Amino acid sequence: MSAEERKTLLSALVGQTIPLKVVEVDRRKRRLILSERAAHRRWQREHRKQLLDEIEIGEVRSGTVRSLANFGAFVDLGGAEGLIHVSEIAWFPVAHPSEVLRVGERVDVKVLRIDKQRERVGLSLKRVQPDPWSQVQEDYKPTELVEAVVTRVTDFGAFVRLHTGVEGLLHVSEMADIRPDHPQSLVSPATCCCCA
Repeated sequence: MSAEERKTLLSALVGQTIPLKVVEVDRRKRRLILSERAAHRRWQREHRKQLLDEIEIGEVRSGTVRSLANFGAFVDLGGAEGLIHVSEIAWFPVAHPSEVLRVGERVDVKVLRIDKQRERVGLSLKRVQPDPWSQVQEDYKPTELVEAVVTRVTDFGAFVRLHTGVEGLLHVSEMADIRPDHPQSLVSPATCCCCA
């Protein structure tokens, strides 16, 4: 942060009441040192402890996505952060949380685990949404023609995602009348195909 940006940021605080922690008092030198950062850390510790005491497994909470990592998304629950593991983001496979979530987004999550000693909370985004597999027999009938998006291609076929989020296998033997050398010669990820 440049000196000019810091000055602008600090001038916006003039006239506001902010929490501070007293770091040093030296009456002889007439010095009083305060810290907003230390006050914020203390506030976070107190709120994290309070949240961990009151939160319950199975409860649905609202939070804000704070950061994304390869293994999941961290969500601020109002004083403490919880982790949505990548396997708990959606009912379909997710390679990276950025496919579904954005930093700053408000989400409802279900509490799966609480580890008070390590101050960790395990969360699920997918479990607050209906399981698409519970409706699959009502949504799709044999011989029905549907559109799907190719998500992965393998040597034996392609995995496709239907609009409800259900993923299925399109076997190479079902791709064309003449069996291709490799499924990639017919489809690639993110292409749309019709399945019957």
